[in-house]
Amino acid sequence: MKPLIGIHAHPTQNAYRGSTATIHSCGENYLFSVEKAGGIPLILPIYDDPDALDRYVALCDGFIVPGGIDVNPISYGETPHPLLTTCRLDYDEYQLHLIEKMLASKKPILAICRGIQIVNVAFGGTLWQDVSLQGPGTMHHYQQDITPGGISHRVTIEEGSILSRLYGSEVWTNSYHHQCVKALGEGLRITARADDGTVEALEAVDHPYLHAVQWHPESFYPRPDNYMLAIFEDFIGACAAK
Repeated sequence: MKPLIGIHAHPTQNAYRGSTATIHSCGENYLFSVEKAGGIPLILPIYDDPDALDRYVALCDGFIVPGGIDVNPISYGETPHPLLTTCRLDYDEYQLHLIEKMLASKKPILAICRGIQIVNVAFGGTLWQDVSLQGPGTMHHYQQDITPGGISHRVTIEEGSILSRLYGSEVWTNSYHHQCVKALGEGLRITARADDGTVEALEAVDHPYLHAVQWHPESFYPRPDNYMLAIFEDFIGACAAK
């Protein structure tokens, strides 16, 4: 039986005919990537109720924490920097409460872009509110090339990691973020960095399978040589083995 993969919904403003309603959404490339890798995707609405979150966790075989808006700095004890963009505290709270329950379940977790950031916060870490605040020499991390599946920069991979098993010592990725990991959360280890030192991937030390990447592997779905599908296949394989 194919594993059921719960994907955190993202709050998106509905632009249809001037509507101000919020949509609980998910980019289709996440869905396509899960399906292609052998899983069944299920979007989990933003509903911060303990009973609902318990049911989400019990129902699903694994979880994807996707990309999205900025993490509110209140969620990690800081005040907003002028370079902070759109954020939503109740969304952070929903994700942090759900991640806590996901971790307790020991079921596999794949976190992507904003996902790596909110996971780091869930483990007690902090974020750079803009990558430029890391200091001189920081590269541009929001690529301008809009080619579907286009790449931006290289990441160097640590030995003994999930990424090293999939790609060896380095891999070329896309880059669509302006926040990144600052102080590392307790219980996490860094498994990849960009050439400027920016944290690009994490794993949990004491969790059976928590893999977090700063780039968007689902955006490689249109590529004929979709080499990022390996990330989803490895994750789905871990979910199927539970």
